[in-house]
Formats: sequence, structure tokens, C-alpha cells
Amino acid sequence: MKLGRRPGSFTSFVDSFTEETILRVEASSSGEILVTFRLYDSHGVLVQDSDGCQSYPAGAEVRSDDDEVLLSVPADDDGYVSYCLYNASGTLLTRSDGMRTQLFGGVRIVGNKPLSGRPPAAKAAPVVAE
Repeated sequence: MKLGRRPGSFTSFVDSFTEETILRVEASSSGEILVTFRLYDSHGVLVQDSDGCQSYPAGAEVRSDDDEVLLSVPADDDGYVSYCLYNASGTLLTRSDGMRTQLFGGVRIVGNKPLSGRPPAAKAAPVVAE
């Protein structure tokens, strides 16, 4: 997932069994990248919780006790986020190296794309000649 995003856009990874949001990456109205996460390892043990939206201007990396990279946020806004997301049962939901993403059962991705400011054009009614 690329970090450089339009203000107001977001992507959330949700455990569809529990409705828990595991990872959310969003761009604030000023374009600042904010990350919220609750990361579990492959055994279902909570490794780290971000305690709400956080900015990581210097980047961040979260590893499990097994030294598996669960989340890597680059310092560069043009960089790619990589992740390996498990739920509280230890089930692998999704993983990405930043370029290629694998989705497994139990994950729901929620996101938005803000409009450019103009509403979509309405279809014009057909002209009937009299």
C-alpha cells in the first residue's frame, strides 16, 4: 500500500469475524499520514496497539517475538507500507510486501476515495422532438 494519499482517504483492514479493525491508514485533511493498528502474532497474542491514530514521520516497524515483521511504515510519504495481519485467534488475514498483497479468508477491506470536488454528472434526459 502506497503512503502518499489524497487528504480524507483511508483504507481499513477489518477482521470480518469480530469486526475488529486490525489496521487503518488514512490521510488527514492536511495530508498527514495517520496509522491506527492492533497487531497480533501468529499465536493470537497482542503484540502492539497504537492507542488511536498516530503519525510516524520517522517511520515505524513492529515485530513479533518470532521476529516476524507485522507492520513496517516507511519514513518517506512516497514509500510503501508492508504488513502481515493476524487476528486475535492467530489466523492470517492478509500480508503485503508493499507491492504485492495476499488476501485470505476473514478479512474485509474498507476504504474510500474522495471525489475531486465536483459531483458526478447526472445523465441528461433524452430530448424528444415534437
